[in-house]
Amino acid sequence: MEKAIPSVCPYDCPDACPFVVRQEKGGSLSIGPNPEFPLGGGFICPKGSRWDHVRRHPSRLKTPLRRNGSSWDRISWDDAWSLWANRTEDSISRLGPLSIFFSRGYGSLNFSKNLLGNVFADLGGYTTTIGSLCGAAGGAGLKKTFGSTPVMLPETLVSFSRGVLLWGRNAVETNTHLLPLLKRLRNRGGKVAAIEIRETATTRSADIWWRVRPGSDGWLALLLCARLLETDSVSDSWRNKVSNPEAFEAMLSRLDRRTALESTGLSENEIDEISAWMTENRPLALYPGYGIQRYLAGSDTFQALAALSVLLGGLEERGGGVVFGKDEMALFPGSLLRTSPVRRKIPVSSWYSYGEISPPLGVAVFCGANPAKQSPGSGNFAEAMARIPFKVCVDLFMTETARMSDLVLPASMFLEDGPDWRGSWWHQYVFRGVRAVDPPAGVLSDLEIFSGLARKMGYDTDLGRERNEMDRILLGDQRLKQISEGIYSWNEPETWGGGSALARMPEEIPEGSPFSRGYRMVTVHAAGYINGQITGAPEEDQHLPEVAVSPGDFADLGLSDRSMVIIRGDNGHMEAVLRSDPDVGDGFCVLRQGISGINSLTLSKTSPGYGAPFHENNVFISEADGKRKNA
Repeated sequence: MEKAIPSVCPYDCPDACPFVVRQEKGGSLSIGPNPEFPLGGGFICPKGSRWDHVRRHPSRLKTPLRRNGSSWDRISWDDAWSLWANRTEDSISRLGPLSIFFSRGYGSLNFSKNLLGNVFADLGGYTTTIGSLCGAAGGAGLKKTFGSTPVMLPETLVSFSRGVLLWGRNAVETNTHLLPLLKRLRNRGGKVAAIEIRETATTRSADIWWRVRPGSDGWLALLLCARLLETDSVSDSWRNKVSNPEAFEAMLSRLDRRTALESTGLSENEIDEISAWMTENRPLALYPGYGIQRYLAGSDTFQALAALSVLLGGLEERGGGVVFGKDEMALFPGSLLRTSPVRRKIPVSSWYSYGEISPPLGVAVFCGANPAKQSPGSGNFAEAMARIPFKVCVDLFMTETARMSDLVLPASMFLEDGPDWRGSWWHQYVFRGVRAVDPPAGVLSDLEIFSGLARKMGYDTDLGRERNEMDRILLGDQRLKQISEGIYSWNEPETWGGGSALARMPEEIPEGSPFSRGYRMVTVHAAGYINGQITGAPEEDQHLPEVAVSPGDFADLGLSDRSMVIIRGDNGHMEAVLRSDPDVGDGFCVLRQGISGINSLTLSKTSPGYGAPFHENNVFISEADGKRKNA
């Protein structure tokens, strides 16, 4: 049998699965879970198991392509670098370095991706994005409370938590490696509950769950804070742990309970039930999901969740706290990054819906990023791309963003490159992967591609050499303990509850965002997809997507099951197949992320913390003849 090669999935996913890769006869690769990973459970998800299918996909790019009107010409790497360099030099000479825009996709969390910005720093500066399409708003809410995003490690949950509340986190579907830990917690008498907008595999596996209306999670957290204080079910010393207890309690006294309850869809008895469950199962770990911060008030919601945890003794009892995310790049050697003379940051979810910026963008470079499909307001993005004179896309496939570009460059994938490293924004393990197979002939790594641009412009830049230096530094990092080949344990400091700074509790009642017309659209993760990336997934986009509504809303529409409908948003529309789903509540509809056309319905807005409020969307559902609900 071929020697096992250590590797790790680069996807932006909490599980961060290490792989064992073996060469098979015929050139294929066998990819399986690394049995030495303590949190592995012998499992990798559908996204990870199909990486070899992605590698061998017949539509992979194999040569540089230059747009020629409505067609594409194959060109050499030298010609591609010359074209790219000439357009970059021209833009810098006319508009300055900030006219160069660099957008790196987070389909890969490998450490080497941090080095790509060095090329643009060498050129004198650049414009890039700030925030994220996933966790930025939630992290901002925790920072408002604690000044940083505190870390609680999985082992703490297993050893000390008595209860886990999965608040909008569909762990069975999207965080599978958490499940063995929940089983261990239950084996020692712990309990698991869930708060969700709909019934899911996770709610069915929980000991108890409560249904909340979309967008009302912050209201619910504040209602629970008020109930805990009223029933004196709070930590005796919580006021000593916060900087503004009086202002916080004054805000709760102004809370309109009736409005808040109507917003959540819950009754007073259910509020009592939830607060009693939380009190009885302390220390309580709150595991919020990424959907509940995809609203304009997402950061406020997370500050309210942090306040709830403070009242429950989360800063005093080990195993209590809010577990959300952390810096997965924390161990990257920052000394390898070059300081850019000038750098401008624009919000990742809305830069393309701005008016004129000065200087304007003259060259846009996308590496492993597909905002034409992933980002909200895809129609706004297409309009912005048409205004940028020259666009470059570095990717595996001819993505939607690549088709809008002028130069498309084929990149290798993580199995064809290395050594490289990645961490996790959930657990404390760090992984090293090495090259398992050579890339297709004519395909280069992104490090080689960007180094080629730098050399063509007269700079002695070798990102591959810098990557090897990164590898050398990490192999010698005394904070890391090797468990097996490719797997390292980091003795990461656990900062939840350990800081001396006082927590800042919310002082303002959140603004509601009522949807009195049409439906609120909620997009959800699915096991086979990641943040709108469907590379190598089954060709489901050949069929119309499904839109699910409640049985009551289905009856109001007066249509038959599986009817074709039109979904209309503020900026676009798409076709779908209608489905009645008893798991969905009234007033909103559910679609899966990653389907073609869905982000023509979403809005290119930015929430506090530079998050993307995907769920602030008002849509109508109608028959093909245009008849709408509530029109």
